Amino acid sequence: MWFLFAVLAAICYSLLWIFARMSRGIPSTVVTAAEYITGPFLLLAVIRTVDYPWHELWWWGYLAFPFLFVPFFVWASTYAVHRAEVTYLKPLFGLSSIMTLLISSLFFGEKVGIEGIAGILLIVFGLFALYQGRLGEWKKISPWIMLAAALFYGANAAVIAAVLHRFPHVLGIAAMIFMGSFVMNLPMAIRDLPHMRWSRYYVLVLLGMIVANIGQDIFTLVGFTYGPSSYVIAVKRMSVLLTAVIGYVFLHERDQSLPRLMASSGMVVAGVLLLTLS
Repeated sequence: MWFLFAVLAAICYSLLWIFARMSRGIPSTVVTAAEYITGPFLLLAVIRTVDYPWHELWWWGYLAFPFLFVPFFVWASTYAVHRAEVTYLKPLFGLSSIMTLLISSLFFGEKVGIEGIAGILLIVFGLFALYQGRLGEWKKISPWIMLAAALFYGANAAVIAAVLHRFPHVLGIAAMIFMGSFVMNLPMAIRDLPHMRWSRYYVLVLLGMIVANIGQDIFTLVGFTYGPSSYVIAVKRMSVLLTAVIGYVFLHERDQSLPRLMASSGMVVAGVLLLTLS
């Protein structure tokens, strides 16, 4: 069952990246706040039925993620995607699976086998093939932002999976994640709203981001309740290949050949899937 939800999360996540790239021209703060605008409504919908463990110290420690770290990295990722091609940045998220596996193994007791090591090597080789001849791009800040975000999201996935074992309320966790990013980015979004030019195109892009973000988050969290976090995140990283193909075909990001893009992204995906067997 976890595999189905992970695949659905991968599809939604790839669409979220495409919409984020299409939102260039909208201030990144506005994009981030709009992306999580359903947070207050989701929290109001669940707060009467979910008994949050406010008396637990570990819960207060976890809240630093949805109300501090996640809002920052969501905004930072949008900022980076507005300034660099999604086909160049998205494969870096293969590294998040490595971080999920490491955190899950070191702190939460999940085991790493020979397949995990092979998966890590495949991811590294895939990224090397993708960035060969384009290393000059690393003189810009966007790849470094995305690298930091990938490592954080990998750690965050392992932490959320552990939290769900203690507090198995998918919508309750999702409400906190959405509420945190909305509230923390709203002040900056309000500041930048006067600089935005509204159009039907931008409204549709923002609506697409909202739907895709809800889908990927809910499907991921439900997947965590059925299977190990590293498995779910690994399959979800098929979005690397989906995003690369969609970006090449529909966004015309073609500064490299499609076979090379497919081969390198495919190695990243294969490495991520191998991690599921570790």
